Formats: sequence, C-alpha cells, structure tokens
Amino acid sequence: MKRFSSARLAAVSLLGGAALAAVPALAAVPAAADQASTAAKAHQLTRQAGEHAAGAYVDRSSGQLVVNVTTAEAAQRVRDAGAEARVVDDSMRRLQNIKASLDRGDGAAGLSWGTDVVTNSVVVSVPSGQDNAATREFLRTARSHGDAVRIERVAGTVRPMALQPGDAIQSGSATCSAAVVGVSGSTEYVVTAGHCTEAGNSWTTSSGQTIGNTADSSFPGNDYGTIEVSDPGALGATNGSISSVGQPPAGSEVCKRGSTTGETCGTIVGYDRTVNYAEGTVTGLIETDVCVQPGDSGGALYQGSTGVGIVSGGTTGGCGSGFQSFFQPVNEALDANGLSLK
Repeated sequence: MKRFSSARLAAVSLLGGAALAAVPALAAVPAAADQASTAAKAHQLTRQAGEHAAGAYVDRSSGQLVVNVTTAEAAQRVRDAGAEARVVDDSMRRLQNIKASLDRGDGAAGLSWGTDVVTNSVVVSVPSGQDNAATREFLRTARSHGDAVRIERVAGTVRPMALQPGDAIQSGSATCSAAVVGVSGSTEYVVTAGHCTEAGNSWTTSSGQTIGNTADSSFPGNDYGTIEVSDPGALGATNGSISSVGQPPAGSEVCKRGSTTGETCGTIVGYDRTVNYAEGTVTGLIETDVCVQPGDSGGALYQGSTGVGIVSGGTTGGCGSGFQSFFQPVNEALDANGLSLK
C-alpha cells in the first residue's frame, strides 16, 4: 500500500490579463541559474534510469532534487551522481499508461487527473459532493488500477473562468492576457490562451491600440492561441526578461503575471494534467498552486528568464488553502505554430 500523501487542491478555472502594448518585464526568481542546472540534472538522471525511472522533483522542505526509481541498483546510480534517490513502487511508464487509459475514457465534467511524482501515483481530483453517474463510473475505472491511483476530494468544480472586461487584450467583450511574443520570419504573434482566441477575432490593447487578428486557436484539447500583430513597429511588444522556454521539474518555484492578480508565485505540482472543463477536455497541462483569477487567462508562467506556461484555468473565488491552477506549456504553443521567441 502506498504510504505517500500530500495535501492537495481546490477548484480551477480559465483566467485573463496581461500587459499588452508591451508584455510586462518579469522579475527574476532567486537562483535561476541553479534552478536551470537542477532541471538539466533531473532530465539527465531520469533518462539514464530508463525503464526504472519514476520521475524527479524538488523537495519543498529541503530544496534538494529527488529522483524516483524502482530498483535499489538504479537508486545507487542516482546517489553516485550526487542526487537524492527514492525507491518507489511504480515506474513513470506505468503511471503514464494508467493516465493515458483514463484520458481515453469519458470523464465527468469538473474532474482533473494526472501523474504525481511526489506520491508516485495518478491523482484524480473530484469536487466535494460531486456524485453523479458519470463520476461514479470514472472512479470505478480509476480504482481498478489499485494503489497506483489516488483519489482526492477538492473544494469545488473546475471550469473555464469567465472573460472579464477592462484587461490587457480585448476583442469585443472578451478580455485576456498575453503570455509571450513569438516570431516567424518578420511576422510577430502574441501568444495567449486558446479559450481566449476562440472568443474573438480582432484584438486591441486595453487602451484601444490595434494588435491584430486571431491567427490560430486550439481549444479544447489544447489551450493556446496566437494573434498576428498587424503593425509590430507601432505596437512595440516585448518579452521583457523572458529569453528562453523550458520545463522546470515538479517542486520548482515559478511565478505568473496576469492583469487581474499581477505577479503571484508558487510551486509546480506536476505535469501532463488532464482537466475536464465543461467546455471540453484539455490534456497536457501543468498544475501549480500559483494564484490565478478571472482576467488572468493567457498570462505568462515563468521561472526567471525561462517561459514555462500560459494561464489556462484555476480555482474561482479566491486563492486560499488547496488552490489549483493549470497552465498550457508555452513551448508546445510555440512549436505548434512554428514560432520562436521574439
């Protein structure tokens, strides 16, 4: 029986806001160089562990990199490389296969699930009091995988957050935030959330300056969209201090910037989350405990100079204990559109 536990999360939703005439300069997280080194080491050691790998994370109390493996021999190799090792029951491959099988099912609206390296399990989050037939059927399937799946109750349902007026980028009544600025040749694009670009075509800044028209929109399934900048010289958009993109390991400190809540910081809980919004299922999201609220949708998640994600959803009604937030990986959005950072 698995002995790992962690206090977890509350309801989640889509958010909006960001500085648009110029994407705001982003403050550096302390020891960004050390965090980049940790991410590289985590990738190297998990790759070397091969079929025995079970993920890596930064321990919140000690700040040390922990590498999960399934055998004592693999654990010794991790220690020989100077990292902390933990022997666990299930490989990352098995957890990912379980998660993939759940993705193929018909999950009830309001549920979310994903692999959790800290507890070495697939975590299914269920809103408190939700007990409809679809939820019960999904949980029966989840429980069939035994101790590899952990079911938790959270404060409320996950849903896309309403788009709010008066934020940084606007299309009619829809208002969202910018994440980064990408380029393809001489053409610039503002990258934001897909549920934002689904809501409008012609975009302006909050002051009414023209940005351009929606070029690409992917939601649900993913949650990214791009807006082609009609006059880059006039708009003068910039990525501030963001100069690269990446994926820090679970447990790393990150910050986000959005037009409603500004800059807020917290910790990456895990990757490859599936969220069943009422509007449709989105897969491959990053889960954090970073505060996001309506109007933050499309904003930037980052670690120092590294862009990490795009605000997708979060718990509505406040950012108290058990808060959940979800982000679309920004590298996926750039790659899908053939873009590089400006």
